[in-house]
Amino acid sequence: MTVEEKFQLQHTLLLYYEDAYIREFTAKALAIQKVAEQHRIVLDQTAFYPLGGGQPSDIGTIKGTNGIAAVKDVRVENVIVIHLGDVKGSIAEGEAVVGNIDWNRRYALMRNHTLAHLMAEAIRRATGASSEVVGSGLDMDKARLDIANQSSLGPFLPEIQKAANSVIKENRPVEIKTLQRNDAEEYVARFHENLKTLPPQVQNVRIIEVKDWHACACGGTHVKSTGEIGEAEILRRMSKGKGVERLEFRAKTS
Repeated sequence: MTVEEKFQLQHTLLLYYEDAYIREFTAKALAIQKVAEQHRIVLDQTAFYPLGGGQPSDIGTIKGTNGIAAVKDVRVENVIVIHLGDVKGSIAEGEAVVGNIDWNRRYALMRNHTLAHLMAEAIRRATGASSEVVGSGLDMDKARLDIANQSSLGPFLPEIQKAANSVIKENRPVEIKTLQRNDAEEYVARFHENLKTLPPQVQNVRIIEVKDWHACACGGTHVKSTGEIGEAEILRRMSKGKGVERLEFRAKTS
């Protein structure tokens, strides 16, 4: 029996949606279940980002009166956020707890995630083509974009990096807005994006926009302005075959 089936839980309130800079938060422990030597913890609200959209989950701790959980992974199951980890001592269902995010990890992911959005448009402008992003991934030390492109991006790398760093130096704001699906479809189309991978049942769409540069649907965490990225550094490009190029890069501290 799953946690949500056992406890008939409602959806978890996602604190990071409104403020990605929350490092510590209070919550109520709604359910705790031990499965195969690992605890599954559900809170009424959380600032832990769960795995999804190419972004790894947060890690950190959840501390109660008589115990502490080392959160090693976070997942979403039927709109319920499940914190996975080991509990030392005990955390009781119904008690107030304090969650702490591993901020160094979170902030590194935020910087690389925003850079990935910025780079998507830098690639398009440098190549002069409406190249489609067909894959992406994030780590603390780098990010990647897989681009549908019939020719090599190699000759364009200096111009791509230059365009990205120009926007970073401008310190453009990174804005979050929620639009109805039809409006969102029209809005992101201005930035050569679409909503075709978004499930049809999603009608309120969260948009992340690097002001007047790039906008797309995204549920991840981002910095507030491009200046926080520091510096864009392209690490390598490679061909993934069948007209797909992979570009790896990182947000480098100047």
